[in-house]
Amino acid sequence: MSRTLWPASGAWDSARSRIGRGECYGKVGGFVLFCGLGGLRGLSFDVQIRKVISTIGKLAVSATLIGYLFYRASNDEQFGMLVSRPKNWPLLLCALPICLFAVTITILRWNLLVRAIGLSFSVPQTLRAGFLGYLANLLPFGLVAGDSLKAVMLIHSNPLRKTEAVASVFVDRVLGLYALLLLAAGASLLLPEEALSRLADADRAAIVRLCWCVKAASLASSCLLAVMMIPAVTRSRLWDRLEHAPVVGKILHKLVTAMRTYRSRWDLLAAAIGMSFVIHLAYVSAFVVMTKSMVTAPEEQPAVGSLLIIVPPSMIAGALPIGSLEMVFWLLFRAASPPSAPPNMGLLIALGYRLIQICIATIGLGYWLTGRREVEEIMQEADETPPSLE
Repeated sequence: MSRTLWPASGAWDSARSRIGRGECYGKVGGFVLFCGLGGLRGLSFDVQIRKVISTIGKLAVSATLIGYLFYRASNDEQFGMLVSRPKNWPLLLCALPICLFAVTITILRWNLLVRAIGLSFSVPQTLRAGFLGYLANLLPFGLVAGDSLKAVMLIHSNPLRKTEAVASVFVDRVLGLYALLLLAAGASLLLPEEALSRLADADRAAIVRLCWCVKAASLASSCLLAVMMIPAVTRSRLWDRLEHAPVVGKILHKLVTAMRTYRSRWDLLAAAIGMSFVIHLAYVSAFVVMTKSMVTAPEEQPAVGSLLIIVPPSMIAGALPIGSLEMVFWLLFRAASPPSAPPNMGLLIALGYRLIQICIATIGLGYWLTGRREVEEIMQEADETPPSLE
């Protein structure tokens, strides 16, 4: 059996020996990162160079974004006042269980997609993989992404159904993003005119342009999803030729392969999209709670409808290196807030959300501690041979 389906025993022995020799080192957030040559052995020199450059690039992007944000905050006299002024702590703490609820439903949505195509993966296994993936996604320079980690853990339970396992992770991510766009587009249609009239001219124009962008993106994605669900379309050999197209080829290949797996389950996809709306509304509710607990003056708070529009793009940016979510939310929150609002209020709220993420990630840390050796080996496998829809 090829290694793409199941790692050969020698690969496991090699991983264990490297761990035993201490070549896996450098702990970040409780995870062991395979730094230096110890985590890259067995790979070609070109692959090693690309991985090192990619890691350095992620570090540089995160450091640049975070450094810029804190530079702006340090030069703002009001930011220190924002941090020190009284807050509604009981209300602020309510954001934590709301976000935990959203994360848990996200993981259970993936379990729904997994079980619908007959893969063997229990709810406890799904929760373990999901929270470990959540923890991995918070690492700014982790060598393995959360989705890859989840896919490898699922493949280990279903070694002969690699394509379906990877498709479940990919479809879960796509449906989540699709529902996020639909929610933002729906909110843009319901945004009251008086909320826009409170904004400065430049900020109002920016929010209007954002509304048009999310509506266009949601319409385009809806059309694409409808087309992908037509059997004759996904069976066409044209997609096999487009697989080698630059930039979009690999994305189209993943999308078509995933739709071939799920195209007969409209009911399942509708249920997953419905769960996604619940998830995203929970996240928006958490940001509303944080805003009201930190921005005590009503005249400084943006409209709730505005938060429904600016939170989805910020959540999408959260898939990028750490600092991207903070940057996007800070810019959009400033544009959606009345002129009297402190300019860096959005940054403080985004940092509060990041702290909540870290608190939730401790659940993944607990799972890692209970099965440290196994998780380290799975992380290395996901890093050396990322799962793909082949």
